Amino acid sequence: MKRLITSIIFICTMAGAFAQTIVPVQKKISVTGTAEMEIVPDEIYFRVVLKEYLKDKNKVSLDKLEKELNQAVAAAGVAKEDFMVEQVSGLSWSRKRKVDAELYNSKSYIIKVSEPAKMDQILDNINAESVYSVDIRNYSHSKITEYKKQLKIEAIKAAKAKATYLLEAIDEKIGGAIEISEYDNVAFPQPMYREAYAQTANYLFSNSASSESESGIGFQKIKLQFQINATFAIQ
Repeated sequence: MKRLITSIIFICTMAGAFAQTIVPVQKKISVTGTAEMEIVPDEIYFRVVLKEYLKDKNKVSLDKLEKELNQAVAAAGVAKEDFMVEQVSGLSWSRKRKVDAELYNSKSYIIKVSEPAKMDQILDNINAESVYSVDIRNYSHSKITEYKKQLKIEAIKAAKAKATYLLEAIDEKIGGAIEISEYDNVAFPQPMYREAYAQTANYLFSNSASSESESGIGFQKIKLQFQINATFAIQ
């Protein structure tokens, strides 16, 4: 009987101790900070497709067209490693499809330039009749990783500043961070500049390397935007 009473007293004592150690709910505030930037690409990869064509009833060979393109690329100051062959193929047969119809060969190249003006310079120094198509394959910026890091830092600072002034408005003080999450929103719009590319054999480009400024059409920028969702304790 004494053991039973002792056990009951012990259980009641422990229950009271647990009841006294309940941790109060932590007051907190959740906010969002954002930072954004627009940058002009300095790594532009465009593809040029050359095709053989007839001139005075004679076919202009692909070797001659490639030599002309090589000279234009070198004159624009493009490094050898930034000028690559993508594909070689037979382009099309004569429309009449005669038995003796001749195959016209084509060859595509990927050229990396640092600015749209370099594209203009290269295209303006080759024969327009040899160009089957031109299109932009990809573009970025050589320091895009650094810019992303910079914006994320700005976004988290913006989140902390917002939490601080909101709490000051109600006479509260910000504490340490409880939770942080990020959201990336990087936009690479399809770039547009002058008549830079076409999808058909009717490709045409202007005769002036300064046509970008004359036409008023520039290369679209890359938009970087980062959002930080942060939760801070309230002291």
